[in-house]
Amino acid sequence: MKIILITLIISLATLNLAVNAKDYEVKLLTTDTNGQNMVMSPGYLKISSGDTVTFVPSDPSHNVESLSIPAKAEPFSSKMGKKFTHTFDKDGVYLYKCTPHFALGMLGVIQVGAAKNLAIVTKDWSEMSAGVAMNKERVSSYLSKVN
Repeated sequence: MKIILITLIISLATLNLAVNAKDYEVKLLTTDTNGQNMVMSPGYLKISSGDTVTFVPSDPSHNVESLSIPAKAEPFSSKMGKKFTHTFDKDGVYLYKCTPHFALGMLGVIQVGAAKNLAIVTKDWSEMSAGVAMNKERVSSYLSKVN
């Protein structure tokens, strides 16, 4: 009887998470409506644990790849030009890039729940920003929105 009750409680908790999970979309754009080049839209996104994000490339030259993520979170990487969906199940800050356009500043930030690893992501960004030739201020702006 105890096993059945425990199984039922776990099943209901899992169902509750799935029902409350939300889906978001990030567009990987060569040029946005404001004339910005090589941009994630939105560049900063705050979601809850269990939510999914679908990354939608505007053309075959874009992909998405995690750079700095919370401890124990699963790294992610998509194929070039292909829509990609990832479920974020660990709280923290995720810094990600479009691999071929990293030097052009095509990066984004997703905050999932509490920003437990913000100091690490900020440090990582400080170290890797030397490899970015354009639009560095975008990432700093996105990170400033984390709360």
